[in-house]
Amino acid sequence: MDNSFTDPAFWHRIHFAFTITYHYLFPQLTMGLAWFLVYWKWRALRTGDEKYNRAARFWAGIFGLNFAVGVVTGIPMEFQFGTNWAAFSKYSGAVIGQTLAMEGMFAFFLESAFIGAFIWGEKRLGPRTHFLTAVAVATGSWLSGFFILVTNAFAASGGICDRAEWQPRIGGRWGISPQSLALVQYAHNQCAALVTGAFVVSALGAFYALRGEAFRASQCLSENRNPGRLGSLRTGCISDR
Repeated sequence: MDNSFTDPAFWHRIHFAFTITYHYLFPQLTMGLAWFLVYWKWRALRTGDEKYNRAARFWAGIFGLNFAVGVVTGIPMEFQFGTNWAAFSKYSGAVIGQTLAMEGMFAFFLESAFIGAFIWGEKRLGPRTHFLTAVAVATGSWLSGFFILVTNAFAASGGICDRAEWQPRIGGRWGISPQSLALVQYAHNQCAALVTGAFVVSALGAFYALRGEAFRASQCLSENRNPGRLGSLRTGCISDR
């Protein structure tokens, strides 16, 4: 009888599972908070009420810290594709390498470039441009999630295999995800991200309310009900495969 504890693949799975689970706590919150920042900046632009700008500044600091920790915890996974899953990387590198590269070159660079402008450039950019930087940050964070989930969908479904060489190849209308698996996963995950963001904002608002800081609590509690309800409803209706 084989002992799983002596099987290298077992420890590779444990190692990668720990890394990716710990890392995923941070991008999930980043994607959830991103559109709250857009909403607050939009409301500030439409109404001129300074409370929305104050809420955006407060959560921008938390967003930036969460983004930085997510980057640090995500870097080891890039190496683990080679150290833990060398055979898989050799087999499917021509396919998943493209989506991972697009995630880094397009989505990550978009988000990381504009997050600095959003956190530190409010006075220099002006209200409209600062609002657009928030949109760019949110778009980059959600594009990042899309490319990663397309990669995951390929790993789960196997994509399209060239039987002549037994190598995966890109094909179909949706690239390496010919079925709707990536779209279902993406819809499910992004709705869950909105729920996560709503819960964190509400939880911090409740914390400030218990401390008697009504002004700060009102910034957290009064502006996140609809996104949280909408995300919860859609997450319940979309089943992940």
